[in-house]
Amino acid sequence: MNLLIAQCGGPTAVINASLASLVKAAQASPGIGRVLGARLGLEGLLAGDWVELTGLTPADLARLRMQPGAALGGGRYRPTAEDLDRAPAWLAARGVDAVALIGGGGTMAAGLALDRAARAHGAPLRVAGVPKTIDNDLAGTDVAPGYGSAARFIAQTTRDAGLDLRAMRRFDDVMVIEVMGRHAGWLASASASALARARPDDPPHLILLPEARLDEERLLARIAAIHRQTGYCLVVSAEGVRDEAGRFLAEKGAAVESDASGQPLLSLAAGVAPYLARRIRHTLGLRCRQARPDTLQRSCSALASSLDRDLAALVGAAAVRGLEEGRSAIMAGLVRGEDGWRVAFVPLADVAGRTRLVPPDFRDDERFDVTPRFLDYARPFVFDGDEESAPLVW
Repeated sequence: MNLLIAQCGGPTAVINASLASLVKAAQASPGIGRVLGARLGLEGLLAGDWVELTGLTPADLARLRMQPGAALGGGRYRPTAEDLDRAPAWLAARGVDAVALIGGGGTMAAGLALDRAARAHGAPLRVAGVPKTIDNDLAGTDVAPGYGSAARFIAQTTRDAGLDLRAMRRFDDVMVIEVMGRHAGWLASASASALARARPDDPPHLILLPEARLDEERLLARIAAIHRQTGYCLVVSAEGVRDEAGRFLAEKGAAVESDASGQPLLSLAAGVAPYLARRIRHTLGLRCRQARPDTLQRSCSALASSLDRDLAALVGAAAVRGLEEGRSAIMAGLVRGEDGWRVAFVPLADVAGRTRLVPPDFRDDERFDVTPRFLDYARPFVFDGDEESAPLVW
């Protein structure tokens, strides 16, 4: 059996740990011959733009495991139904018997389509999905590798920005930090995880999630009240926050480009932070800074979570095991138990087309905040085994 691996979608700080683990497990498998990598995700997979990975050395794999970005290249290429229908026979003709796709929901949907085409045409192709997304919105896994590192970055960055804002509260009034997350607010929620909140007025003061429609007037009133009480206010917002009418706030400041499928490219838009900053200045008369970490939140290796990297490696090795066992149309999902993490194979049919939102018991929509249950969920990634005490401020 020859294995072809593709890294799809956007990179993360730990996606290469999954790639290195896939290659290492395949090298150790007596049933796997060649290991190939597709450049630029599904685009390279379908175009035959492949690189040989079979001969990577242990030293190569150790370096790859720690490297951020996607070594094979990612991308947002959207194959047509016809592309995916023809692919299994085309891959079989070139000696590929198995495919491992590292990616999020769209990638898992493409993997399901590949498997169904293979079954329909009698092509000997096995397909395994390896979960990856900083948005953490992938169904079928208790966490998606990539999220833990991005969450740690957001939590640490928010804590540091909050201390800076507090120190400058006679000059700066409000700060809005905009983080990724179109439909799910997992990353924005993580902003609350790094600070012990020893005092009621510890930042972030307000967290805006896509799961709850935003009453802008109520938000502005809360910002004004917090500023009167503390002298400053730190707001963290997901890029996909919508108003009560269902319109993206990112679309209200300026026109937004769309991708080939018609989805608005919120990360390339004027954004939530500029829109809210303008409203805060004009309505409340407060000076407002804005910050958009953008791709830094998914690419920063300096704050990568070691637990996140270990889980990325775990699902990579598990995907090879599933393929060896003759499975197909499965994803290596992660399950957290009292004794740690394990892998459970999940049918791609149960993953494709589903979005895993921040559940109601993790959110406090009335207070624009998260609950202790979310903090319990996120802290192992954010602290990464090194608990921090509350900062000293006077």
